[in-house]
Amino acid sequence: MPAMGPAMNRISDPFSGCVRKLETLHMQHEADAGVILVQVDQLARINNSAGTAAGDAVLDEIGRRLENFAGDEFGQGSCVERLDGPRFLIVPAGVLSLDALRAQERALHVALAEPIVGDPNGRLAIRIAAALITREEPVAEQLRSASDQLARPASARDGAMVHGALSRGEVVIFYQPQYDVGTGAMTGVEALLRWQHPELGLLGAGALVTAARAARLECELTEHAHRVALAEIAAWPKPLKRLRVSLNITAADLGDPEFADRFAAMVKKAGVDPDCLTLELTEQAMLSDPASAAAQLAQIRALGCAIAIDDFGTGYSSLSLLARLPIDYLKIDSGFTRTIDGSDRDRIVVRAIVDLARALGLLVVAEGIEHEAQLARLSEIGVATWQGFLKSGPVPGDQLPGLME
Repeated sequence: MPAMGPAMNRISDPFSGCVRKLETLHMQHEADAGVILVQVDQLARINNSAGTAAGDAVLDEIGRRLENFAGDEFGQGSCVERLDGPRFLIVPAGVLSLDALRAQERALHVALAEPIVGDPNGRLAIRIAAALITREEPVAEQLRSASDQLARPASARDGAMVHGALSRGEVVIFYQPQYDVGTGAMTGVEALLRWQHPELGLLGAGALVTAARAARLECELTEHAHRVALAEIAAWPKPLKRLRVSLNITAADLGDPEFADRFAAMVKKAGVDPDCLTLELTEQAMLSDPASAAAQLAQIRALGCAIAIDDFGTGYSSLSLLARLPIDYLKIDSGFTRTIDGSDRDRIVVRAIVDLARALGLLVVAEGIEHEAQLARLSEIGVATWQGFLKSGPVPGDQLPGLME
């Protein structure tokens, strides 16, 4: 199998190698041949936060895993190519049916599920689709058509996917612990949506969130995730009840004029103390409609909840919004903290964010901490709270008592 090279740069015709492979399979076996297409969603988040070099590194790693997977499962001589954008094509060494390829989807999801450097929180969504390439039509045209269909999710299909996951209770919540920099004590958790797929097992939130966005069901997905999390929090043992719990919200939620009232009713019904809750949103979510965001956040804060800006520094970082909106926390994106122990520029940026937060009376949480050296730098700079794989990734709620001990 040919090496893909740095950043897997596309050739002028991205399908050429796989076209030749498929045409050869058609002639040798006189049969149609199945292929697998893989699309990486939400790569723009990494490009924006850490630069396109980091995004290319993520794609290179995914390409390497796909090559290893194809060689192991489909035989040496399988073809893996990077197509236009964050898409990949796998042509097995032999002729396989669609059913045979679909049976491999779970294993492929597992192969791509391990955390990737540059994507420590697992926020990439991977979409996988099998397609049958027939002998009756030009191979290149069929590949382009299948690739284009994968790149444009069908809203009806996505809506069915989301509604099915919600109705079957497949949305589960994992909790990312947060720790005090000085004492090492667990002080809070971030509630993160996960998808317990009936066939593929536990998946990250990316695929479901992408489908919900395409089907305009983001508010329904958020409400369901909040309801599940609040029910679990209400049943926690006493030691966990002193933890601050962060729940994520989107621009679509803030654009719903009834969101704050609906959230307040859910909190009251669950019997959870709103003083222990924080709602997290990104800078982009605030900027979509600042006036509506300000009104909704003020109402939520009056309930007793705190407000945090997630991934601070990766968006527009509007200082005027920080001054106008009721904000309590800033969360520093892992794109800055990842190299804080070696990069002067990132260290300067983090220090500037901490100084700004202090001047505004805000607290700071650092994301994506994986090494002791990063933690030491945070202590020097004056960051109070952190989260990351150095101590724990996201876990089910029933594992939190053990982590606190």
